[in-house]
Amino acid sequence: MGYQERRVELIAKRAAPYLEPGERIQTGFLTQTGWWIFTVPLATFVVTDRAILIVGGDGAQRLPRDFRFGKPTGLYHRIEVDRTYKVHRQYHREVVAADEALDEMKARGDLPRSE
Repeated sequence: MGYQERRVELIAKRAAPYLEPGERIQTGFLTQTGWWIFTVPLATFVVTDRAILIVGGDGAQRLPRDFRFGKPTGLYHRIEVDRTYKVHRQYHREVVAADEALDEMKARGDLPRSE
């Protein structure tokens, strides 16, 4: 199993306890929330067809699926939610894929209603 497959498996494993029945993962990526590489709390963003999950050590936060991440640039792309999350450039492709999936859902008119 290659590196990419292990990343996908890790994200799916972290998301599994928080997914609703029938909810499908579209993409996901890891983020950092601090400044020092060895003391940085990590959070996993899991983008599904119904919501965006932010999975951390204390559980998961569920956001509406209509959230846009923006075009990633630089070494770390910043996402502002309840705090600043930083996405390393190795995950920029997944960030773009999340926004593209949102655009496709809007074009089809099947965006889930916000809770």
